[in-house]
Amino acid sequence: MAIKVNIVKLGCPKNDLDSEAIRAQLVASGFELTEEKDLADIFVVNTCGFIEEAKRESVNAILELSRFKNGSNGKKIVVTGCLAQRYNSQLWKSIPEIDAILGLNELDKIGKVCSEVNSGNRVCFISPLPEEYQEPSELKIPRFSPYAYLKIADGCDNFCAYCSIPLIRGKYRSRKIEKILEETRTLAGNGVREINLIAQDTTLYGQDIYGEKKLPELLSSLSKIEGIEWIRLLYTHPAHYTEELIEEIATNEKVCKYLDLPLQHISDKLLFLMGRKIQRKGVENLLQMLRTRIPTLVLRTTFIVGFPGESKEEFDELLNFVESQRFDRLGAFTYSREEGTEAFKLKEHLSFKEKNQRLDRLMTLQQGIAFEKNKKRVGEKVKVLIESKADGSKGMPGHYIARSQKEAPEIDGVILAKGKNLKIGEFVEVKITGWKDYDLIGEVL
Repeated sequence: MAIKVNIVKLGCPKNDLDSEAIRAQLVASGFELTEEKDLADIFVVNTCGFIEEAKRESVNAILELSRFKNGSNGKKIVVTGCLAQRYNSQLWKSIPEIDAILGLNELDKIGKVCSEVNSGNRVCFISPLPEEYQEPSELKIPRFSPYAYLKIADGCDNFCAYCSIPLIRGKYRSRKIEKILEETRTLAGNGVREINLIAQDTTLYGQDIYGEKKLPELLSSLSKIEGIEWIRLLYTHPAHYTEELIEEIATNEKVCKYLDLPLQHISDKLLFLMGRKIQRKGVENLLQMLRTRIPTLVLRTTFIVGFPGESKEEFDELLNFVESQRFDRLGAFTYSREEGTEAFKLKEHLSFKEKNQRLDRLMTLQQGIAFEKNKKRVGEKVKVLIESKADGSKGMPGHYIARSQKEAPEIDGVILAKGKNLKIGEFVEVKITGWKDYDLIGEVL
């Protein structure tokens, strides 16, 4: 009888791709995957370690699974991902219920590790991250989905003062263009119609291996692949945009007129302390250039509130900036003090209460902006990609979950489209008839 493995995924889309590689390796090694925790013999926890909240969630997930080890059932726990890479020795000592720890550079060993723990051994595989991009295993398990994430680089060289990613994932490492194109052709052949480019910083793509930023060339090449209709850019950095990139986004019909552009703050003092390599004037010039060149552009951004030394005046400056810019999408999180980062050494840390009060004020402001924008979209006719039926969490029988270019998968609201006999992965035109919170409601034309 095959050994059953349950995979617990935490963190961002980059972690999702690692989880897919783990799935493929396990199946190739003869293990059976299960969604039922009670049926699992082994748990593989793919952790996140970006900020304190994510670390706490990962540890809690491990501890929650440890209750399955009680008694004589012999269930095993394998921990991998960012938390495992950075805190392997601490986890190994403090949570004896863990049977194995696997670093980010060791995912191809997951089958061997699961066999080891199933035999009663306790193992830890951690090695330094490579100097160049390490291509994932050629093993794939096709999953039908109309969209996919496509990693174009790993690691980061920006060293923002608050961020531990370079300490976890190492230096910036771009994939070669031919490898990205090869994977995209495979995705298109499996029915994928939208690819979402991800990296710690997509705008820096190619600088390390080609000596210059190659994202415009990559976008141009990807757009020539038959079957791919939408190409979406996530995780871009405001300091690394070029006129060539903006022109490619503006003129390439397959590139979504949607940009994920984390700004983190707008105060010059805070941007300097954060190590963002751009100041307010540069941010405003970029936003104006983007919106002028791409009139239909949808902008998503992210901000940090409660960074050390953030005064009430500087927080008000951020609120006023958000009010004036009217971002289409906005996410925010409170500053998390991460050991090993430059910001860890700063003074004037704000209280938990103050940081969360500021977060609430910012998100309440953005909620009003988002609802106002949704209201204005009523009557709009828009091309959408059908993702699934809306019978489940959305509770809308007879409707389908869909997205236009203005909604990124998993992080933005969706369009609940009423229609009959629609196919997952097809494009249809929808008229927006209403809205509910962050979701829109429409009818297929």
